[in-house]
Amino acid sequence: MKKLNLLLILLFAGFSNIFAQSVTLEKGKEFEIEAHTVTNTADNQNDYKYTFWFKAGDRNGVNTIFDCKLVKVIYAEKFTKYSFANSILNTDTVRGFRLNTTTSLLPLALLHQPLKVTIGPHGEFLSVTGFDEAIQDAITRWVLKDDIANQLKDNSKYFPKDVIGSLFLPLPQQRIAYKSEWSSPNTRYKVTAINGALLYITTTGIKVPDSQGEDVSGNIVFNEVTGLTEQLQNSSPSKIEIAIDGKKQLLPVFYRRQTVRYGAEKHLPDTAWINMVVKTHTAFGKAFKSGTEMDSVKVQRYLKAHDDAFANDEYYAVIKLRLLQGSGDYIKYSHQLIKTPTRFIKDEESHLFNKFNSILDSSAQSAYEVARYMYKLPGFNGLIQQSYAQSFLTFDIDDMLKDDGFRKNMQEKNMSDEDARKMIAEENKKRLAGNSNARQLLELLHNDKDPLMQQKINALYLWEKAKSADDAGVLNKTASAFMNMDDAYMKQGNGGRYALLIYKLLINAKKEAAAKALLVKTIQNLERYTADTLNTNRFADQNILAYACYLQYTRARLTDSVKALQYLSKAAQYSPHNSKEKAYASFYDRVFLHSKEGYRDEFIERLFNNGDEQQALAIFADHINAEPVSLDEMQKIYQQHIPGKSFADFFKAKVLDSWQTAPVFTLKGLDGKDHALADFKNKWLVLDFWGTWCAPCRGEMPDINTFNQEIKDGKHNGITFMSIACRDNETNVKAYFEASKFNLPAAMADANIEKQYGISSYPSKVIISPDGKMLPLKFGDDWRAIVQRFNEVVPAN
Repeated sequence: MKKLNLLLILLFAGFSNIFAQSVTLEKGKEFEIEAHTVTNTADNQNDYKYTFWFKAGDRNGVNTIFDCKLVKVIYAEKFTKYSFANSILNTDTVRGFRLNTTTSLLPLALLHQPLKVTIGPHGEFLSVTGFDEAIQDAITRWVLKDDIANQLKDNSKYFPKDVIGSLFLPLPQQRIAYKSEWSSPNTRYKVTAINGALLYITTTGIKVPDSQGEDVSGNIVFNEVTGLTEQLQNSSPSKIEIAIDGKKQLLPVFYRRQTVRYGAEKHLPDTAWINMVVKTHTAFGKAFKSGTEMDSVKVQRYLKAHDDAFANDEYYAVIKLRLLQGSGDYIKYSHQLIKTPTRFIKDEESHLFNKFNSILDSSAQSAYEVARYMYKLPGFNGLIQQSYAQSFLTFDIDDMLKDDGFRKNMQEKNMSDEDARKMIAEENKKRLAGNSNARQLLELLHNDKDPLMQQKINALYLWEKAKSADDAGVLNKTASAFMNMDDAYMKQGNGGRYALLIYKLLINAKKEAAAKALLVKTIQNLERYTADTLNTNRFADQNILAYACYLQYTRARLTDSVKALQYLSKAAQYSPHNSKEKAYASFYDRVFLHSKEGYRDEFIERLFNNGDEQQALAIFADHINAEPVSLDEMQKIYQQHIPGKSFADFFKAKVLDSWQTAPVFTLKGLDGKDHALADFKNKWLVLDFWGTWCAPCRGEMPDINTFNQEIKDGKHNGITFMSIACRDNETNVKAYFEASKFNLPAAMADANIEKQYGISSYPSKVIISPDGKMLPLKFGDDWRAIVQRFNEVVPAN
């Protein structure tokens, strides 16, 4: 493919370069050349349309010097799989352009910059002046990061010759006439017709030996008086099927069109807006940083200077929010967020989320308007179920009285159970009274006619109405509604959570038959949802299902011990086995349901008590893998029930052997050396996947650096550590380490390691055993304590 690209570049350079043997353009003559090039691959389409303005200047002997400017760019890069990365630019109507990639920086840097182009007597491109200065000026003007500046310079290397030079046709030494033929290194030309000053030329690509290139062919209309290519079109013979904007099309792998028009049009690019867009793009620039951190003083200074110019600009409004948030000025961010029209942030999910939460206290109607922009976005369910729904939570009196911490508080205050009940009831009344906006919003959301909004709100609405009603008939109707609820309403509205909350209300109301029926129906639903691999919420549903089975266990344990153990077995079976199955959303379900993360520990105890040692040990190992922080507790239970056997032998045989083999890797270190997995053999290894762009990653780096220094000091024999920087570049990582005075073994991620190790969030830790088996940890696990305990149980060699 690289050879094909090289052939195409050389071919078009052959189409381009200059004037005829008798250039007669008078000094001061102006013209514009529009060059349109499209390349198609299976992954993307690149569509460039450059318009260059030229003005004939002085001759330097036989050479001609032109004033030149890039006056217009229409550019589209579209991806078949990753439409979010699409980039579309029209410099005549630039506002609304979204800067997604560094590809756009080169034409923006050159736009309307004065250049001088020198063309030889036979169309050969000789030189361009002002080009390097234009690139450097852009780097300075935009305050680009060093790596981005280097990318811009690299991208610009071939532009003068391969783009500007290719606008002119290379001519032979002899005068051309009808049927004249000549060749450049990769193109054969033949004059097939003449009409006055216009020569009609066919072109055929010459296949380069040992290349995979194609014979790109086409036609040229050449004006031998002016020496300009009036028209050009050519394309590759082969075509490729490519899906652009959801439509499959059969297109040439490459095609190019070029036209000339005499005179000059007015092009007035919005350079102030362009400079604002690039300079404020924090992934590209460093204008607002001091060291590696955002500087709020620099941010405020910039905003003060530009607020008036871009007061009503949607893009600037979003950028302003990002800068305030990124610099840690959360008070100003919050005030600005409320003032920003919601339509401006319609595509900014995090800002919509924050605005919803900020504005709800003051206006239910305004919060509803934000919700209307959000309800089709992926994050809306989280906003409703994890944040907003907590507005309707009250303290469960019986659960509070069972809580050890609360009981201790009662004793310190010499409070009786009756006094505690009164206090909790009073607090619940205050919470309900203070949530009038939340209840008004719930009515607005429930009355929305959109079916999807109905599906996402209905279960929450029914629960809130049932728990607030004094009428027993409302509870009965609500239970019936959940018994007959459509799957779409259950799935979209987190129906499992609210069905179990209604179950508890039925139990408190002494409606045993209705409660039992609802629990059975809910379990049946959740089992179907959990088995559905296309259900994006199936792991959250699985966690609720584990609790539902546990509720069945609590119902049966006093009357039928056999059935009770079966129910507890199911609760253990559906308890999460790894960090993926723990599902972030399940934390909030546990807040509402007062449930636990898992039930294997209780099942293990029951099995040991019943004498079923083998089954207990199998689940035992499973539980340690799912909850490595529970290792101490599990070791005590093991030694309590099996005092004569080695826990270390059990750990090696049942726990470590169940881990997956760690994928091999060789990565380039910041020290310039290669670091391979094999280098850490016979050691406990902690891999840290992180990036300088990740705030939580940076937040834990001081502790990581301390731990690594302790390893160097010999405090953790048998343990080693490797930091792997992901989606980052070596320059940034080195600068961050140097500024922070960190001294860590670190390597740069390659194209495969994140996928091989299943890394999807940052930071992520993976522990690798001395024999090369791996255990991924969930964010928040105390990885230091875990790896130290593993090393104590099974010491490294």
